[in-house]
Amino acid sequence: GLALQCQPARKSVDMTKQLNPDEHYIRELADEVVNTRQRFLGGSLIHDTDGIWTKSVYGECDGFSFGTENDELYRVPDEEKKEKALIVYASQNGATKTFAKHLCKSLGGDTYCDLRNMSGIMAKDLAMYKRVYIVCNTSGLGRPPCDGEVFYSHVQLEAMRCTVNLEDLSIDDEEEEKPLVGTSVAIAALGSTEFAGYAKFGLDLTNELVSLGASLALKTSTVDSRNGKSEQERIFQQWESTIVQMEKERLMEKGKPMLPTTRPRSSKIIPSSEAV
Repeated sequence: GLALQCQPARKSVDMTKQLNPDEHYIRELADEVVNTRQRFLGGSLIHDTDGIWTKSVYGECDGFSFGTENDELYRVPDEEKKEKALIVYASQNGATKTFAKHLCKSLGGDTYCDLRNMSGIMAKDLAMYKRVYIVCNTSGLGRPPCDGEVFYSHVQLEAMRCTVNLEDLSIDDEEEEKPLVGTSVAIAALGSTEFAGYAKFGLDLTNELVSLGASLALKTSTVDSRNGKSEQERIFQQWESTIVQMEKERLMEKGKPMLPTTRPRSSKIIPSSEAV
């Protein structure tokens, strides 16, 4: 089922017309399996990626695997966090990567920000930055795209572990002990209202990161493609403009050089080869 999410380019919005009957049946079956596993394992609280975690049927929390010690998420003091912004993208078809690259360019490129694919980071990497901007889409019935499968599973496990640890320690000020305290996030969640689970991954990811102590620089923006790529781009540009303005104001407060002025954008920033 996950392999089939790497779908070929489609010319129409209705992707089922681009699949042969066997592929369409497998997709439906894969979504049914995911829903069944979620109900068995506690609803939509946990996103299951094979090989990332297991849950024993003999106990409420027996059998969880959180990875190695090197992957563990811990709080990073504010003075040790990077001044650069971190831009993360999770793409199924290339559009979110294009948006993220344009945001990076608008913020001044490598001098001012780091651009990373979600498939190449873990939750602990977010804690190293003061500001994190995420551009992602949703796959299937509200699932992450392939690039975000492992990352999202790890974030959810860390959120669960954080909750359990704080309960065990009985700390008075729990918020100050959460690992992403001092990190602010803003998320642009791409999707289409024509499908169930519209922008669900971005919205769910927002909740998980907040539960880990991250603050919201902006309310999560849903970027709808239902009315075409031009309209989706327009909505994203509004979100991007707000991010750029926030970064400029931050630099002014610190007395640092302003972001370089970017040239006016053309009406299209998505290459035709990626606008699928």
